[in-house]
Amino acid sequence: MQKKFILPTVGLIILYVMSNYYIGLRLWQSIGTLAASGIVSYYWIVFSFVAGSYFLGRLGAIYFPSDYSDRAIWYGSHWLGLAFYLLLFWLLYDAVILAGRFGGVFLQEGNPYSPGAGAAILAAAIAITIYGVRNAGIPRVRQYDITINKQAGSCKELHVVMISDLHLGLLVGSKRLMQGIHIINELDPDIVLMPGDILDENVGAFVENGMPEMLRGIQSRLGVFGVLGSHEYIYGHSEKALTYLKQAGITILRDQYIKLPNDIYLVGRDDSFKKDLIGTPRQTLETILRGCSRDLPIILMDHQPDNLEEAQLQGIDLQLSGHTHHGQMFPMGLLTQAYFEIDWGYLRKKQYQIIVSCGYGTWVAPLRVGTISEIVDITIKFAPGDSR
Repeated sequence: MQKKFILPTVGLIILYVMSNYYIGLRLWQSIGTLAASGIVSYYWIVFSFVAGSYFLGRLGAIYFPSDYSDRAIWYGSHWLGLAFYLLLFWLLYDAVILAGRFGGVFLQEGNPYSPGAGAAILAAAIAITIYGVRNAGIPRVRQYDITINKQAGSCKELHVVMISDLHLGLLVGSKRLMQGIHIINELDPDIVLMPGDILDENVGAFVENGMPEMLRGIQSRLGVFGVLGSHEYIYGHSEKALTYLKQAGITILRDQYIKLPNDIYLVGRDDSFKKDLIGTPRQTLETILRGCSRDLPIILMDHQPDNLEEAQLQGIDLQLSGHTHHGQMFPMGLLTQAYFEIDWGYLRKKQYQIIVSCGYGTWVAPLRVGTISEIVDITIKFAPGDSR
């Protein structure tokens, strides 16, 4: 890990510990009042183990891989989703109590953390977590029909299926992968494109569960192409990831382009986090595109939808990105909408067009609330004419 990430990582750890202490305290102050006072020490021991299980499992997976580590990660990831909504609901509850006291609505005396309030907040957080897990496991097909105002030889139409952010590994396993492959094959695409985060951090689970062989079952006339995202670089596993993705029949484009048989350029960029994660910068788009004719259609895969001006200035006709997950869990989508010019959907700027997918898989917490798991079905028509 680069030194520049050490302080932010330590800060996040401190924030996580403080947040979990706050959640645990509020649960004990409310529901814990029904239990015998002598068990408070046992409560905090169990609570600390649950809250730390995800990170204990991650450390175990690195140094002592075992089924116990995998189970700790699995259960811990669900706790992360539950804890997120417990934190939001308790903060909202405390804000209402505080506002009520300042407004003279609530009396200062007495314990506001009743068993009923604690039970209601816990039940609401559990319900939304269950919904989020179920929602994340139901992929939808999102369709786009677009036109690129250039001629592509004799090709009048290209059928593209994009599936981004699969995060294949322990949490998004073989069952979810086969579900996605079945949908892709039913769509009968000309080409399948994967703009990054194909794998999660756990490359071992990807291999042990036979997922490279499963990916070879994707059917398309022109093949399957992808780029590396930030998660292929985390923990320094990018070269290992490349080996297994090649075994899976996926052609990874790393700051390079190829010319498809129908006079269409397909460009793949390394992830913009590459420099931060391994110290080597990616090439500029201008450098990558040397030798490309701007008279032919140019489709770009770039994992993160940032610095759109560069792609527009370099004559990209269509950019395909992912990364954002559209926030994955409400209300995080408000942050991705504020940070990215487009964090999900379609945007056009003159001849430049971009489609951002909210992704197929999930990261850290295996749930989606306010977003969907999607496979993007794109029909591209080539019609030379006015590009406005």
